Order: sequence, then structure tokens, then C-alpha cells
Amino acid sequence: MPDALTDPADLDVTAPDAPAAPRRRTLVVKMGSSSVTKQSGPDPVLLASALESAFAARTLGWDVVLVSSGAVSSGRALFARSQDEPISPRLAAAVGQTVLMGFYRSVAELSGSLVAQILIGESDLASPGQMSHVAEAIRNALDAGVVPVVNGNDTIDSAGSDNDGVAGGLAMLLGADLLLLLTDVPGVFAGSIAEGVHLDELGIAELRRIGVQKGGTGRGGIRSKLRAAELAAHNGVSTRIAGSRTPDVILGALEGPGPGTLVRAVHAHPPIEQRWISGVATARGRVEINLEAERSIAAGSSLFASGIKRVSGDFGGGDVIEVRALGGELLARGVSRVSSRLLTLVRALRVDEIARVFVAVLGHAASAAADPTADPEQRPQLTRAIEYARALSSEHARAVAMEIVSLFPAESITALLGQASEERSLVERYTRLVRTLAIVENEDLAVLRS
Repeated sequence: MPDALTDPADLDVTAPDAPAAPRRRTLVVKMGSSSVTKQSGPDPVLLASALESAFAARTLGWDVVLVSSGAVSSGRALFARSQDEPISPRLAAAVGQTVLMGFYRSVAELSGSLVAQILIGESDLASPGQMSHVAEAIRNALDAGVVPVVNGNDTIDSAGSDNDGVAGGLAMLLGADLLLLLTDVPGVFAGSIAEGVHLDELGIAELRRIGVQKGGTGRGGIRSKLRAAELAAHNGVSTRIAGSRTPDVILGALEGPGPGTLVRAVHAHPPIEQRWISGVATARGRVEINLEAERSIAAGSSLFASGIKRVSGDFGGGDVIEVRALGGELLARGVSRVSSRLLTLVRALRVDEIARVFVAVLGHAASAAADPTADPEQRPQLTRAIEYARALSSEHARAVAMEIVSLFPAESITALLGQASEERSLVERYTRLVRTLAIVENEDLAVLRS
């Protein structure tokens, strides 16, 4: 597992006799592209209002971090004034970033203040060490009275950035008190905006149900915000989803009933060393587990293949994945030891069955032990796994075989070289090894449900 996060608070040095200062609270505000930009480019009124609200919030005891989308749309709008040819999203982002920061800097200078630009890429989100540096930079800026303006680094990230996820990750990393997700609608509605009922508050179960109803898998949009709010709630951060053009929306969110829709935190902030796994890192996939596995991980156990019923996503060993109940409830997040391809092979299998699948993958599949039709007592789960293994392309089969080798080098090399005296002996040896094979080790598992 990568190195643990460092708490930015641990970097401060306070004189022993210094009086304790009142705790400042932290607000992370995310503004979407549809709010930040108009067809002609950035919306100077909205940008100025957001930054002025951030400065005003400081006098109320709040530190504000702005996560500002709109670089790509701003760049495209600027190019559209002078040429008809389309430009790449990366070039648009590179140009648009300078335009946006120019607006923010101009507004800040009017009040004698400063802003700091911080770009976060996918490689940063994948590294707890890098995110510790990001947190330190943000804390240093806030301590100096500078407003950090954060954006995903669309110039270098091939898939672009999910800034709802970036904002949520920062809120969890910083231990923020509130995450404010601004959009072009005034909150979350049950049904369509035109005919539905505005929801002042959403519980976790309702949030998940509405997220499924809204559908869609793209960046941005209400579903992306609901995902960020769900994860933030499990990590001690309350979220408001509100309209960006609601008057005084940022200051209004700090007290009173507040604008938009509130999703309350359901747990306290996790320990700093767990935050990268529990909320900051981008989850590359998900598994759904049975009730027995739920109880086991809640009691502090590792997660084993026998309790995993479904596998989704394309992830590798070392990637963070979500662990959910069969009904969809988010239970935990953890670092998977194996890839989604290998996990799909061994999910829901007993240790002896996993051993047989491993032997089959490594090329010892000539006997009845690997024949899905030879044993009438063979469980359907094992039949499915062996059929799946046989259907792998040669390239994928080699990749899975090499992954097994990396898990158990000595035994696997023996299997590949055909040095085992008989297949039954090799299966028995793998069975002993597989007994301790956890898909997610307990020290790499952050359980989010009490």
C-alpha cells in the first residue's frame, strides 16, 4: 500500500504557552462549467461574487476553497471568436485556465487580496503522498489569507476531471465542515425539475435511490454530485447541492436553513491515515458482498473472495475499490490485491475451488478436475469460473497467469514448468496457500458503516 497521508495540522508549530485560537471552519465550494461560463466565455459576475463571498466568509470564521470548473468551455469560447476549427479539449483547458485565473486575480486585486491556483491530476488523486502535498499547499494558502482556486488538470488527464469528485476528495482530505456543490438548478428534486418536489434534505438511502433514478454515467450532472455527497457523508462531511445563481448562495450556506438540498454527514471524520482510502482516492471499481462478508469486515476481518457476489469496473491490483451490499449500500472502500479480471474468476468460490481455477489458468487443465462437465457434484460457481477462464483470450490468460505468479511465485513457477508430480498434489498445495489470500487486507480496508 502507498505511504500514508500526513495530516497538514501536524505541520504547524505552536508555542507551548500560546492561547488556543478559535477553530476555523472549512468550506469547499465547487462551481460547475455550466455555472462558471456562458456562451461567450467566463461569467465575470458569478466569478466575482464567488470570490468576494470567499473573502467575506473569512470574517465569519470560515476558510473557503474554490473548486472551479470551466477551463475547457472558457478556452473553447475564446477560440470560437477567432476561428471555426474545433480545438482539442487539452488545448482548450490550457488556454481556459489562464483566462479563468485572470478573472480571479483581477477581482482579488480590487480588495488587495491574493488567489492561488492549484491543479490536481489523476496521478495526484492516486497518490496519498501527492495529496498530502496538495493539502499542505492549501492549508498554507488559507493560513496566509489566500483563497485557493482548484481545478482538475484537464490539460494532461486523458479522460478529463470529475470536479465533483475532486471537490469531495478535497473536502474529505481537509476534514472540511461543509461541501457546497453549485449547479444550474436550485437543488435536488424528486422527479423532474418542472413537476417534481424540491428536497430540502436527503438521507443516505434516499440519495442512493434518487441517484439510480437519475441515471447517466458522464462527468458532472446531478448523479456525479450525489455520488460525491454520499461518500462525503460517510467521511464526516455534510454537503449542500444548490443553485449557483441563488443570491448570496455561499454565505447563505454557512448558517441557518441554507439554500438547496442538504445531505448530512452520518459519521465523524475518519483518522487522517485512512482518508485517502476512505474518500480521497478515485475508486476504479466496486464489489458487492453477501451478508456474511458484511458482518466479517464490520468485525475487523479482511475481505475474501468467497463473500464477493458481483464485480464491476476495470481495476488492477493496488487500485481502490468500493465495497457495497447487494442492495447498493456503501459499506467500505479498500485497496484490492488483485485485478478485476482475476477477481471475476474467483468471486464466490471456496478456497479449494480457487485452487482448481488457478491450476486451470496455469495450464494444468487437461484432467477432469478442470472439466466443467466431468463432475456432477461440481458447484455451478466453479463451472462458471472455469468456463470464464477457458474463454479468456491468450493475451488476457497470460495476464491472469502472471498475476497468479506474482501472488505465489514459487508454486506458480512449478506449475508453469510442469514440475508437479500430479495435478491433485498441485491443487492441494494451492488450497493451503489460498486460505490466507485476502482480496482486501483489513489494514487496507476503511469500513464506512458503523
